[in-house]
Amino acid sequence: MNSARNERLLGQLSELVKLQRYKVHEKLVNHPELYPGQPPLLFQLDREDGQTQKSLAEQLRRAPATVTVMLKRMETAGYVRREADPNDLRSLRVYLTDQGRAALEDLREAFQALERQAQEGFTPEETQLMSALAQRMIQNLRES
Repeated sequence: MNSARNERLLGQLSELVKLQRYKVHEKLVNHPELYPGQPPLLFQLDREDGQTQKSLAEQLRRAPATVTVMLKRMETAGYVRREADPNDLRSLRVYLTDQGRAALEDLREAFQALERQAQEGFTPEETQLMSALAQRMIQNLRES
């Protein structure tokens, strides 16, 4: 019985993530060419601009080929630019463009609005508890 409850909980969390991705994409009317899987890449570049494609793939836990396809699309759409690494001409470094930074601001606003909507009716204590429990689940899954 406990196992069935956990499967249901993980299913609910998965549904929550899917809904969040869909709703964020829905709110990005100014960025229709931004695919739902691309915001994490923008946020990663915001944390550290000028990363190599290899580093981005590692940080995002994606196959390098997948990141290359994402970057090609995002470069074509004007969100990022790639430049040869002056220290290693075999590597490309990825940088946010002004359009990429504007998309990040819109993403932040969309995430904040969704967070407020998702937490409607929750007390601050409930929100804190939910956050702590989710963090423990993440840690548990990372350890295995």
